[in-house]
Amino acid sequence: MSKRVLITGGNSGIGLCTAEQLAAQGAEVILACRDQAKGQAALARIKHNQPDARVRLFELDLADLTKVRGCARRLNDELDGLDVLINNAGVVPDRQQFTADGFEMQFGVNYLAPVLLTHLLLPLLQQRPGARILHVASVAHWLGRINSRTWRGRRPYLVMDSYGQSKLGNILFSDVLAQRLAGQDITSNALHPGGVDTPIFRHAPELLMKLIRPTLTTPEKAARLPTRLALDPALDGVTGGYFDAKGPAARSPRARNKKVAERLYQDSMALLGINPL
Repeated sequence: MSKRVLITGGNSGIGLCTAEQLAAQGAEVILACRDQAKGQAALARIKHNQPDARVRLFELDLADLTKVRGCARRLNDELDGLDVLINNAGVVPDRQQFTADGFEMQFGVNYLAPVLLTHLLLPLLQQRPGARILHVASVAHWLGRINSRTWRGRRPYLVMDSYGQSKLGNILFSDVLAQRLAGQDITSNALHPGGVDTPIFRHAPELLMKLIRPTLTTPEKAARLPTRLALDPALDGVTGGYFDAKGPAARSPRARNKKVAERLYQDSMALLGINPL
């Protein structure tokens, strides 16, 4: 039986290449994207290259939690199950911006909204044995620290500090999920797919570039890791991991701190107004 995979932000970059590779391996692909024009273009590109591909498009705006809830309702209404959720979408603005709910944009879009979406889609994941949740993090999590005083904005605004916090949050959330879903046959893993030499790095400090530069690759190569983590039968039951293209990857001491992970999770549940698992 083929797998049904939902990928957020699957309309460009690594996300689109991942969607293409998933479809090429026979998966049914659901693109959840904010920009519907780009989403339609991505869908058309996949269908043009793979006429038999099964691909659908849903509108998802991670910068507005009300719209996240609306998308989740539609998905729950229209789907009878989900094998893999890939939280891929993210932003790196060059100046401070805010979500519709008043959160700093990177914290809100890269971290908090995917936490909400994941919880709301659990009923679909619970319908499929061996379901998987993947969180696209980054080696930039080494720069991050969890600081609740910055979640609704900071002065001065430090782009890569904010990005690092959001990616650290992805890994910590993945670990909490792995623990709390252990008895439900649902795995949770985080990954660094590798950087692609694009304008996303134009604001990066030299320290981060020293970490990232050896990993720069093409979107097609970077997409191989999330595709493998989504579909490879050899990874059945593997949970709580953090991977790069070479295998299990080194994570920062902060990314291994279980107390910080639990506190962040509880604080996130309070911000979202939902019950912890």
